[in-house]
Amino acid sequence: MPKPSHDRHLAKNAERRRQARRRADRNKKAALGVGGAIGIVLLILLGIALLSRNDEPTTAGGATPLPTVSSTGSAAPGPTQIGTVPPGVPATQEVACGAQVPAAADAAKPQFDRAPTPDEVLRKGTSYTAVVETSCGTIKIELDDKAAPQTVASFVFLAEQGYFDGQFFHRVVDSIDVVQGGDPTGAGNGGPGYSIPDELTGSEHYAPGTVAMANAGANTGGSQFFLVTGPRGANLDGNPAYTIFGTMTKGLDVATQINGLMATNDGSYDGAPTEAVYIDSVTIERSKTPSASPSPSPSA
Repeated sequence: MPKPSHDRHLAKNAERRRQARRRADRNKKAALGVGGAIGIVLLILLGIALLSRNDEPTTAGGATPLPTVSSTGSAAPGPTQIGTVPPGVPATQEVACGAQVPAAADAAKPQFDRAPTPDEVLRKGTSYTAVVETSCGTIKIELDDKAAPQTVASFVFLAEQGYFDGQFFHRVVDSIDVVQGGDPTGAGNGGPGYSIPDELTGSEHYAPGTVAMANAGANTGGSQFFLVTGPRGANLDGNPAYTIFGTMTKGLDVATQINGLMATNDGSYDGAPTEAVYIDSVTIERSKTPSASPSPSPSA
C-alpha cells in the first residue's frame, strides 16, 4: 500500500476510535444519571415506608394486649381484651344519698382472655390501697397482696382499666351484713371473662371491715366482691370459702349505710338495695413499703 494511503487509513481508524470512546463516555454518564435518580427515589420510598411502619402489637381480630406493670416497674404484655358487655340497669332509678348517676354507668365493660399474673401487675416493696368513690361516700380498702396476690393483681388490673367505674352494688344481705358489687351486668352472674383461683387458709374470719371475693364455687372468683359491714359476717366463718383480699380502713360507715337500704330488717333480706348505689370510680394508690429496721446487736 502506498504511504499516503496508509497514513490516511491510520488517521481514519484513530478518529473512529476517538468517536467510539466519546459515545461510550456519554452512555456511561447517562447510565449513571438514571441509576442515581432511581437510587434517590428508592431511598425516599424507603424513608416513607420506615416512617409509616406500625409496630403496634396486634392479635387475631384486631385485639391488642393491654400493657401492665411488672414487678420491676417495666411494661409487660398483659391480658388481651376480647370484647365487652353492656352495662346493667339497677332495680330502681332513684339514686341513694342524693347522688347522680355517673357518666360511666352507660359505658360497656371490657372482657379479657385471662387473668393477669401478680408479676405483671404488682411491684415489690409496694403497698396498694383502693379508693372507692360511691354514691354515698368514699371507701378506702387496704389490699393484702401478701395473702392474696392473684386476687389483688386482678382487682388492681381491673380498676386501672376503668372496669368498676359506673357499676352499682347489686346485692345487700342482712343475715351476714354484706354489700356485694363488681358485676358489670348487675344481675349477679357477670364477670371479667376469666376466673381466678381461691387463696384460702381455711381459718378465714369475716369480721366487720373485711373485703372478700364472691364466687359460685371453688376457684370461680372473677370481679365480684363483698364488703362485710357488721358482726353477722362471722356467720360465714363456718364456710371459709371466700378469699379475703383487703380491709376497709375508711368508709365502714358508708358501707353500713348502703347495707341498710333494705325493704325489710327482719334478718331475711337478700336482694337489690332499695335505692341505687353506684361506684363512681375505683382508683389505686401505691406507696412504698417501709423497710424493716435492723435489730440492735446485743451488748457485750
